[in-house]
Amino acid sequence: MSDVAEVFAKLPEAYEQGRKVEVPRVFYFSLGEEEKWTVTLRPDKCEVARGKPENADCFFKSSTQLFLDIWARTHTPSPMDFLTGAIKSNNPMMLKEFIEAFQS
Repeated sequence: MSDVAEVFAKLPEAYEQGRKVEVPRVFYFSLGEEEKWTVTLRPDKCEVARGKPENADCFFKSSTQLFLDIWARTHTPSPMDFLTGAIKSNNPMMLKEFIEAFQS
């Protein structure tokens, strides 16, 4: 199992129900060339699936390593990451909601 797959496999267990998520949200992660993941957050649960959804409320595209660094909290995304294209997203503020749903 890849490091990225391990992160996504642990998300349902790490999800803090009701925290920051009041309505269902679908997040799509495109990491590097091969890692494509969909995460659906509802107030009461987190669902994870491989692949791209038909519709996503928010997408996050970056290198696999950058995603792992952000998740491990060794890198904090900055406006420069978005300006240079290191991170692409249609809704950076919703990404913040995503992270907060898993933090204690």
